[in-house]
Amino acid sequence: MKKLFFVAPIVFLCAAHLFARPAPDESSSAAPLDSAPVETSGDAALATASRESTPFTFTVPADLRNNQYYLESVRLNKLAQEMYDEGDYDASTTYAQEALSYAELSDKYVADHTMINAEAKLTWAESIHAAARYPDEYSQAQAYWEEASGEYAAEHWNAAIAAAQKTLELLSAFGEAPRLPGLYTVRGWEATKDCLWNIAAMPWAYNDPFKWTVIYEANKSILPRPDEPDLVYPGLTLTLPSVKGEIREGMWLEGAEYPDF
Repeated sequence: MKKLFFVAPIVFLCAAHLFARPAPDESSSAAPLDSAPVETSGDAALATASRESTPFTFTVPADLRNNQYYLESVRLNKLAQEMYDEGDYDASTTYAQEALSYAELSDKYVADHTMINAEAKLTWAESIHAAARYPDEYSQAQAYWEEASGEYAAEHWNAAIAAAQKTLELLSAFGEAPRLPGLYTVRGWEATKDCLWNIAAMPWAYNDPFKWTVIYEANKSILPRPDEPDLVYPGLTLTLPSVKGEIREGMWLEGAEYPDF
């Protein structure tokens, strides 16, 4: 009887760790959860155990959630329960400990891939100039990434997954940077009324005539009379610099379709 009371807490601890995980099917979207510390009492001094735990509830893709380590932990935990029901407590304890080891490997597997995905998404965000286009959200994403990196280094897998997932959630809201012309050749006044004010007001340029100063500062050195910005002549090619992280490249072409700024 004393053997029953000594072994049971270990088995139940492992069972609690695994039964909190979703069944390996496509309908479940919850991620694995670590076990909470278990307290026991009985006729003899009883074994207790606990491990670092940071529960999370965000969605983990099925191909990560149902990885080979997780599936093996489920199989071993089932054997542990069967052995316990049959009264073979030594075998039950062995299977439960192996199940917990595979559960830990599963957590690390999910953490590895979530960190890789988050890092790749950060690289993409840099390519679309997210720091300039979404300064607040990008700053938050960077902070979560630093948190994830620290937790991963400390081998706190669940905490690392949670922070990396927050990084992904923030970055996923970003859109591709619009590609707009970076050069414009001034046309004749009679036909187009081209001047810095009117050029800045064009939807594909800055959609704001007051942005004429941006064009002026970027091209002052090539203007025929730098102190008279209202004087621009046909044939002069102006540079239109990026102001909000938008991608500007190539010459404006008449008849081509461009997104509004």
